[in-house]
Amino acid sequence: MEDKPEFVQVKVAALKNKDYKPQKAMQLRVDQNKTGVIYNRINNYILDAFLKAVFTHDDA
Repeated sequence: MEDKPEFVQVKVAALKNKDYKPQKAMQLRVDQNKTGVIYNRINNYILDAFLKAVFTHDDA
């Protein structure tokens, strides 16, 4: 797991609606020291990449 970064920064374009405030949609405890937070209106490809990183499994 050393080759995986602890934090992944994602930059998105500014929203047209200035009144929009992100809200937490889900929080996952990955292990003792890590928690993943997913906010509403997340892009599907970012959510997919996050879930694949969190729920890795060995087929061996």
